Amino acid sequence: MKKIVLLFSLSLMLFSCSNNFSVKGKIESMPEQKFILEELAVDENILVDSGITSPTGEFEIKATNKEEKLYRIKFEKGQSVLLALNNDDDAAVIGKWNSLEDYTVSGSKSSSTLKGFLNNLKQNITDINTLQFVLDSLKGKPEKDSLFKAAETDLRNINTNFMTYIKKFADTTQSVASALFAINMINAAYEKPYVTTFYQTILKRFPKSTVAKLFAERFLGTSKKETSSTEKPTTGTAAPDFSGNSPEGKTITLSDFKGNYVLVDFWASWCGPCRNENPNVVAAYNQFKNKKFVIVGISLDSSKDKWTEAIAKDNLTWNHISELKGWGCTIARDYKVESIPQNFLIDPQGNIIAQNLKGENLINKLTELIK
Repeated sequence: MKKIVLLFSLSLMLFSCSNNFSVKGKIESMPEQKFILEELAVDENILVDSGITSPTGEFEIKATNKEEKLYRIKFEKGQSVLLALNNDDDAAVIGKWNSLEDYTVSGSKSSSTLKGFLNNLKQNITDINTLQFVLDSLKGKPEKDSLFKAAETDLRNINTNFMTYIKKFADTTQSVASALFAINMINAAYEKPYVTTFYQTILKRFPKSTVAKLFAERFLGTSKKETSSTEKPTTGTAAPDFSGNSPEGKTITLSDFKGNYVLVDFWASWCGPCRNENPNVVAAYNQFKNKKFVIVGISLDSSKDKWTEAIAKDNLTWNHISELKGWGCTIARDYKVESIPQNFLIDPQGNIIAQNLKGENLINKLTELIK
């Protein structure tokens, strides 16, 4: 009888251990600091574990899960690593602190798959930004019209190929966490038939994934509601409240700014028109920032490094939030944002009083309101 109990206990221990995963890291030149491991879940990020890196840039995490999920290691000093971790993974992350986006990962097949996808995204975004810069430099120069048209055609082709690559990856990867990450980079407002089909079929591809089931139910349920709802909050109605984290990890909530005029500005580092519009927003902010006017920027980025780099480069010295989920941003969904740049001007009582104010229209509207 004792043997039976002992064998049962051992088998239970082995079963429990089989749900463990670990992550070891070695980041060259990384300063000693706190870090957290969080699961990027359906509607919120869930804290899994935390720790402190060693003076030599090493860290180790051990945790438990029952299936593959998407995780992020966030370091206190503003950098992060994205991983798709399954039970039994023993992941090893190697990198350099001053170029952490180029980290390598082994010991986790799904994390390696996800990193390959991120590398391709990085190259595509670089190509898009480069061509956008060329287009901007050629504007208003009739003698270079043929060059402008050629660059415009190249940019369209890159964007098309970019979207084709994301769809193919989402449809074919054997990593459910990577597939869900990829699909959230696609704007469902423009690609609704494709995204709907993706979520309708993902459970056939990953029948045991409760995470896929939750994401599919969330999207398909939202899709049904959206058919009978307005396209977006309308002028004269209360602005949907929201909360999110700043680059420094501070929680920012819209309702905290009642008593001020608030511009809720949706943008992204990879969005050329957004970057072109930013100087106008900066001019408006500098003119009215001492007159009860604040801005909350909502970024549809998925890379924290690109997001914070664009904030610094464009001198966007106001409040910023990003869920780092691309078009999967829940705040953008609440506001029914279908394209960016897009903004909403909110009065001191919390009501939307204007939308999509671009160029001089923003300053003109604020001049009319703020005496």
